[in-house]
Amino acid sequence: MEHERLSRVLSGALRVWRVEGSVSADPQEPHAWLIDCEGVRVTVHHDPRSGWAIALGDSVERHAGLPGVLRALRARLAPDAPAGRLIIASA
Repeated sequence: MEHERLSRVLSGALRVWRVEGSVSADPQEPHAWLIDCEGVRVTVHHDPRSGWAIALGDSVERHAGLPGVLRALRARLAPDAPAGRLIIASA
């Protein structure tokens, strides 16, 4: 998935969860995004062969797809936000 598209998905998720934060491309990793949110930095990596990984400190969590990544991010960054439906569409 291209950087700009996933950046919009992740930024939109932060808005929906009402969490202050920013999403940027990781300058050192071609398939990674940095999420800085209320003093917490989370790195999201995508490898087409092995799937997705979320890194927070020394902890790494793996997911097969984007829905699992978003669910895990919500649990970490916005635990009080209600779970919602995920709809990803292409314009």
